[in-house]
Formats: sequence, structure tokens, C-alpha cells
Amino acid sequence: MQAHATQTGNHFKPNSPLCRPSSVGFWVVSSLALLCGLAVPMAAFSQSQKQAQANDSKASSQKLAPVTTTVVVREEVKDDYLTGAVMAGSLDGTLLKETPLSVTAVSRAVLNDQMARVLSDVVKNDASVGEDYAPVGYYGDFEIRGFPIDLATALQINGLTISGNQDVPLENKESVEILKGIAGLESGVAAAGGLINYVTKEPSATQRPALDFATDHRGTSYGALDFGHIFKARFSPGVRMNFAGENMHPYVQHADGWRGVGTLDSEFKLSPDTTLFADFEYQHRIQRSEAGYQLLGGTTVPTRVYPSVMLGYQPWSKPNTFDTFNAGSRLNHSLNTHWSIRLAGSYSHALIDDNVIWPYGAALDANGNSLCPNSPYYFFCPDGSYEIYDYRSPGELWINAVGEALVQGHIAMGKVTHDIVGGGSLFHRSVDLSPTIVYTPLGVENLYQPNIYYAPESPYQQAGPATLADFNRQASGIIQDHIRLPRGVALIAGGRYVRMSDFNYSSARSLWLPQYGATYTPIKSVTFYGNYGVLLSLGPQAPWWVDNASVFLDPYFTRQSEIGVKYEHTILLTAALFRMRQPFFYPRVIQAADSFCSGSVNPGDMCFESAGHETHSGIELNAQGKATSWLQLTASATAMQALSSDTGTSAFDNKQVLNVPRVHTTLSADLLLPHLYGLHLTPGWIYTGRKAATRDDAVSVAGYNLFNLGARYTPGGENGRVTFRLYADNIFNQRYWKDTGASYGDTFIHLGAPATVRLSAHYTF
Repeated sequence: MQAHATQTGNHFKPNSPLCRPSSVGFWVVSSLALLCGLAVPMAAFSQSQKQAQANDSKASSQKLAPVTTTVVVREEVKDDYLTGAVMAGSLDGTLLKETPLSVTAVSRAVLNDQMARVLSDVVKNDASVGEDYAPVGYYGDFEIRGFPIDLATALQINGLTISGNQDVPLENKESVEILKGIAGLESGVAAAGGLINYVTKEPSATQRPALDFATDHRGTSYGALDFGHIFKARFSPGVRMNFAGENMHPYVQHADGWRGVGTLDSEFKLSPDTTLFADFEYQHRIQRSEAGYQLLGGTTVPTRVYPSVMLGYQPWSKPNTFDTFNAGSRLNHSLNTHWSIRLAGSYSHALIDDNVIWPYGAALDANGNSLCPNSPYYFFCPDGSYEIYDYRSPGELWINAVGEALVQGHIAMGKVTHDIVGGGSLFHRSVDLSPTIVYTPLGVENLYQPNIYYAPESPYQQAGPATLADFNRQASGIIQDHIRLPRGVALIAGGRYVRMSDFNYSSARSLWLPQYGATYTPIKSVTFYGNYGVLLSLGPQAPWWVDNASVFLDPYFTRQSEIGVKYEHTILLTAALFRMRQPFFYPRVIQAADSFCSGSVNPGDMCFESAGHETHSGIELNAQGKATSWLQLTASATAMQALSSDTGTSAFDNKQVLNVPRVHTTLSADLLLPHLYGLHLTPGWIYTGRKAATRDDAVSVAGYNLFNLGARYTPGGENGRVTFRLYADNIFNQRYWKDTGASYGDTFIHLGAPATVRLSAHYTF
């Protein structure tokens, strides 16, 4: 867990020119006008040039017919918002339409149009995904179907697990796949919500080098270079390299930073039957991070606060430093036309110097006593005052290593075929942390008063050297049979037998994680499906302020059932109904010792416990691809009821779980404008319903609508060498709370980003 820093720096006043909606509106309107202004004369020039060429052609040969406008329009829109096969949720390369799981794949075209830089920019395209503590300046944590993902196992690159304690660079990614629901077959012991898989670009003999520049209205500068195909002489197709640098000026004051990225992705055809894929990426990033707010007295959402403010800012505090790299390789060898072998391995390394001035809990007096004793000490005081802490944890090292060997075969038995996958995998995760981190109170701040600068603690404390704090090892056997029956029926049965040892448990555990699915395809474009799965997850850790502080609870099971239907033509439409259930965890008020807190207990103490269940049931609707010849879109809607029950605390029973809206929708579109050749509009809309901020649902944050608007202009159409993009998030500068999640039992709320206008240029050599 990061004790997160937020600064209260000097307040960014709401009447500042950069905060005025009218200023942002001027940016959007004037930039769109510029693009349209460029488009009209360029379109006119293009049309006149075509007419002249047509006249010359007619004079020289009556056999050549002029190109009609209709043909140009139809060739303009490509199916870039829809991807094909997916790696997440598919061991045998099953197409997205045929996968008996709910999967969203965000394509490179969408990432480009939205100028996505981090995962927070990507997941806004899926209504089943939300943020669960993702502050500016730090890596993000997320939830899928209302369940927080496990950063140890829920992020992958090309199907291989990486450390999630990083912001993975997107410069070399072709798509990002979001698998919703249980994924034990794919990831082993993991959290229940699902997983997110990054798919890297491959070298291409037809891909020319490309250069990108971008900026925003706050002064961020960005540059990237993509060498699509190099070292191609011997082992075609060769190597692809991406480089990028960014000087970041986010909307939060004092959170400026910079990063540098280098990536290499290769494909070597070693023989007609053997192909080797390898990828490597490195990112160095330095940036201060902000932290979340807390409820005032545990009962009131703060008002008159601004997203530009960094709580507790101290000019002497160090920024965070991230050094991360991910390396992976896959060897595919065909034994014959029906059988093949896949060997794969990856290594993920995240080294973090974690520094933050962390605003947390009640304001304290010189003796460490709360200045608001009548309210909980793990919330801000009712008057808006709170304590700030100097938090430093240098040398954090998070390592994931994976090895995998699979055999895939095809067996035909009359009209029945079997696509079989079998093999095994090894997974290792280790975490090095300092056993003596610095966590020192500095003084009192208040939301509604000017920032106070404090001197560093004296004597200045030093954290101890990092040592092994956690490890997890899994050895797995994997089996799956995809049985295709006559009349469009297919059955999938599989599972993973896992033997797991973990630092926090005294003995190794062995278990079977089954996953079953079925599909029915009455016609080529329609597939009905269902699935059932069971997953084991590691128990959460108790927060520091309960009687069983820092104790890890026992592993727990989650069960899921799901049915759905998919339709694909030029667009993929998916509808899914799901139900998932797991234990409910929370800090519980106890009157005497129990199985979770067996030591000395005083009546009214708090103990972090597992009691009752939380059941998440809902419907998901998704659309990706080309709706008409002039419209592409990616759209998503989720309606979900996530209720806690039988918790032992009546106030929590039958209440919506923290941070889970009942309704969430997203829409991003690409519209080809008539008579303006090469110009597209890219509007977007996000709606999020209210979210509970307390477990009894007595306090919540309001729902909100966000509207985005962008444009893409390519002189000469899709074959042009230059593309200009303009994209504005939150164009009406809506003030909203984006996240009310719980981290290790603590609850935080985070403000969302204000209006942001980005401009980019892409040039292909």
C-alpha cells in the first residue's frame, strides 16, 4: 500500500483563467474551427485537383472513369474500432465473437483518438471498470464488476502476468483487452473481478517510421518515434522499436514530472514451423503524487474543494521515482498441421522510491491526541482539519516472473472436433520493502485555510534497507478442451490445478480452479454463450488501526455464473448477465474477543473481519466496430447491484458496496463528416451513477455526466502522411468525485479531472 501524498499547495483559484469553463470552451471551439478551416480549403483543393486529373484522363482515354464521391466515403472509414482474436480469456486463439466470456478490446485507433497515456485513459471505454485509488502521479488500482483487481496477478502483457505496481507505457501497444469476471484458468490464484491484458505491436514490413508530437493547454510536451520495421534482412519480419519522452504538467499543482520510454518488439521466423516473439520495455518516471480526500468526521463529503489542489504540499518533499521494465518471449513451434508447442516466459521489475506528504485522519495535538475526539481518528475532522505525514518508502521492489509450456492440438472424431490445450506454468512474485519506513506526523492542515509549510522532521529520519516482505509462488497444471459439436454447439471445459505457497501462510495449498463454458451459434453472426467458474483469491490485509493490524486474512473463493449473446458483422454487439459472490470484508465493531481478534479486546474495539457475503449481479451491454459507413463506435453500459448481506452489522446488510455505481455508461464515436474529406469528429459521453462512500450507504457522492469532444483530420484521407488530432475531456468542466474506494480498510474519495484539451500531430515517413 502506498500512503498517498497530496499537497495542499497554494489553492488553484476557481476564477483562474485556466479553470474558467469559458477559457476551455474557447480552446475547444477555436481548435475545432482551425481544423475545419484547414479541412475546407484542403478539401476544395483536393476536389479541384481530382477534377483536373479526371478531365486530363478523359481527354487522353475515354476508358478511364472518374472516381465517385461515394467510393471515397466508403473507403474512408476503416474497421479500426474492432479487433479480432484476443489473448485474454483464450488459450487456443478463439476469436472474440466465439469466446464464452465478456471481453472488451480497446484498439489502437481508439487509443490514438483519445490520446491515451495511462491505463486510466483506457478503462473509461468499459462501463464495467472503475478506478479504485488511481491518483495523479502514482500507478492506478482498478475494479472490474465492482471487485478490486489484484495488482499481483491481474495485469498481463501478451498473456503473461506482470507486476501491476506501475503505469505500463502505451506507446508500443496495439490494443488493451479487458476480461470481465473470473479468470482463474488464465491467471491462477487472483482477485475475482477479471484481468487486463496489453497486446504489443508487431513489426510490419509495410509499416513506415512514424513521429508523434502532442501538447495540452497546461503546457505538457510529448514526443514519440515508432520504427515499425528494422533489422529485417535475415529473420523476417524483424524488430519494431518505440521511443517516447514526456514533460508532464497535469491538472494538479506541484505534480509536474517527466518520463522516458524505450521499447522493442520483435518477431523472428526461425523456420517455416518456428516463430519467436520477444518484447522488452523500460520506463523511467519522476513525479509527485497527490492523495485522496476523506469524509469530514466520517459523515460529510467535503465541499468547496478543487481538483487542482495538492493537499499537504511541502516544497522540500521528494517526488516519486519509478524504474520499471517488462520483458517477455514466446516460441511457437508447429509439430504438424494439427499440433503445436508454445513456450513462454516473462520477467517484470518495478523499482519505486515512494515519497509522499500524506494527508490522513484527524488533526493531532503535540502529544498525538486527536483534536476532534468525538469523530473517528481515521477520517478528517468535521471542520476540515487533518494531519499530514512525511511518508517515505525507498527501494520498493516488486518482481513477477512467469514460465509457461503448453501443447495445443486438434482432434477430429467424425463430426465432433476437440481443440485441446494442456501444459503447466510457474509463477513467482516477490516484494521487497523497508521494514522501517518513515511515517512521521508533521502538523495540521485544513481544507479551507491557506497551506502551511512545515520543516522536515528533526532529526531527519532514514528508512531502513529493503528486505523481503512478501512472496507468492504457484506451480500449475493447465488443461482445456474446446469441443465443437454439430449444429453450432461448442463446449469448453478446463481448469488449473494450483499448488501455492505464500509468505503470509504457514503451509502450501493445493486446489482445483475449474472453468466451464458453452456456446451456441445458430447462424454465423450470432453466438449465445454461458460460463461458470470458481476462483481462489488471497485474503486482504487488515489496516493499521484495528486490533488485528496488518494481519492477512485467509484465502477465499469467488463463484461466478454468466450468460450472454454476441452478434458480429462489421460491429460486435454483446449482452451479458452475470452473478458473482464472495465474502464481505470490513472493520467490525466487536464487544469481545473472537476468531479474528483473539487477544486483549476492549468493548467497542474494531477488528478487520470476513463476515457474510457480497453478491454482484448485473447486465453488461457493449458495442465495438463500424455501425455504418460513416460511424464507428465503442460503447458500453453496465447496470449492477452489488449488495452486502449477513455481515453481522445490520446497518451494512442489503446496502450497495462502496464505490460501485448502479448504472455506468460510456460512449466514444468516430463520425466521418460529409463534404469535408479527411475530417472526423470524435465525441464521447460518460455517465456514472451515485456511489456509496460509507458501508451503510448513509453517505454517497453524486452521479455525473462527462462530455468529451475531439476531431481528427488527415489531409488526403486515410492514405495521407499527416494526421492532426484534437481531443477535449470534460468539456463543460464538470466537478465530480470519481472514486470512493477502500484501500486496506481505509476509505478515500478522489476528485475527477477538470476540462483538459490535447492537441497532437502524427507524421508517417
